[in-house]
This record gives sequence, C-alpha cells and structure tokens, in this order.
Amino acid sequence: MDILDRILMLLGNREQRELTNFLGLKSVAFSEWKSGKSKSYKKYLIEIADFFNISLDYLVYGKEKGCSTFKLTDEEQELLEYFNKLSDKSKGKIIERAAVLAELEMPVTNEPVAVEEPEEKRLKINCSTYQVSAGAGFELGEGDEWYEIEVPDTSKARKADFALQIKGNSMEPIYFNGDIVLVKEQPYVNIGEIGIFIIDGNGYIKKRGNDRLISINPEYDDIYFREGQDIRCKGLVIGTLEDDDFV
Repeated sequence: MDILDRILMLLGNREQRELTNFLGLKSVAFSEWKSGKSKSYKKYLIEIADFFNISLDYLVYGKEKGCSTFKLTDEEQELLEYFNKLSDKSKGKIIERAAVLAELEMPVTNEPVAVEEPEEKRLKINCSTYQVSAGAGFELGEGDEWYEIEVPDTSKARKADFALQIKGNSMEPIYFNGDIVLVKEQPYVNIGEIGIFIIDGNGYIKKRGNDRLISINPEYDDIYFREGQDIRCKGLVIGTLEDDDFV
C-alpha cells in the first residue's frame, strides 16, 4: 500500500473535499492524485498527517517507528539498526538497491531477447552556481552565474526555466540537502505552494504562507514578513531531478 492508498483508506466514508479544504486546495486536486496526473500530495504530507491525527511515519511507511509483529534474526536486527540510522533519502536508495538485488536472485525461466531501447531524449537547463537555503538563509552573490545540466526530456521538465541546488534541511521530508530543484520562473506563487524567494538578498526555498515563509521540517522556524523588507519571488518549484516525473 502506497501513501495515496493509505490516504484513501483513512478517508473512509468522509468527503474528499474535507481534506482538500483543510489543505486549501481545489477539490479537483484529489481527482488528479487518484488518476496519477499529479503527485502534489507529497508537498502536504505533514498537513495530511495532522488532518488524520496520525504520525508522519504511519502516513509514509504504514507503521510507527520500532513497530514489529514478528521476531527478527540477529542478522536482520543488525541490518534494521543500520537502516534506522539513515536519513529518509538514504533509506529510499537502500530500498531501491535491495529491490534490484532481489530481482537478480530470482531464477530465470525464459530469458527474454534483449531489445535495444531507443536513446533517451534529453534537454539542457541552466543551473545557478548559487544555492538556496532550506534553513536560516544566506546571502546571494552579485549577478547570476550559470552552468548547463542535462535532464530527461519530459513535459514537466520543459516547464522549468532554471534549476537551483538546496542547502539545508528545513524542507524535509519533501526536499533534502543537496537536491537540485527545477523552477518555473514567475513573480508569485499561491499560498501553500513551494517557491524560491529572495528576502533582503538572502535566497530561500520555502512554502508560502499568508504572512510568512513556512519550513516543512518542524525543527526550523518559519520566516515572518516584516515591514520594509525587500521580498521577491523568483519562481515555483515543480520538482527535483530525482522525482519519478524526471527520471
């Protein structure tokens, strides 16, 4: 059961619009989630967990940390202890690698004939040498300096005008330190959307609130707007290079 299946299960007989209203979204957003047209619910994991009054661990993994219904062997327990020390991003990589190794261990009955796949189309996007803070913020340099990166040629990637690298942890578990985010350049984002902002020369990736920029990670404070500040929006964050939509 994935995250969306768990959301549907938790909703039960409740109206879907109760959740979308809670998140400040249009009701059509839920239909787009179920059809696979959008995965924007990933941006609202903490708020969705609050709506159902459950932990983020249960929403993402289907169980609480440390929950176990069977006895592990010593070897399994040792692996689990190492696994629990990893970040969410590293855990995802381990799971992907384990799935690949498991497939390699499966006996081959009828070896399929290798078919040469067409070369993947790619496009180039400008990536800034400056980073944006998912933390306390830091001063950007003068002027713009860019280098080109190649990304898979997808419909969503074509909407991106430029890319930036994240520094900091305040947007976990959605965006992580070191992630390269793709940005659609625009002078504003709606409340509840994640954007790139410059406040008094400091660059941030944050979720827009009514009177503040919001940090997803509860260990970081929100940034409240003050009178006289130079506040500019550089664009809407539409994903990272590691999202399913881009790889």
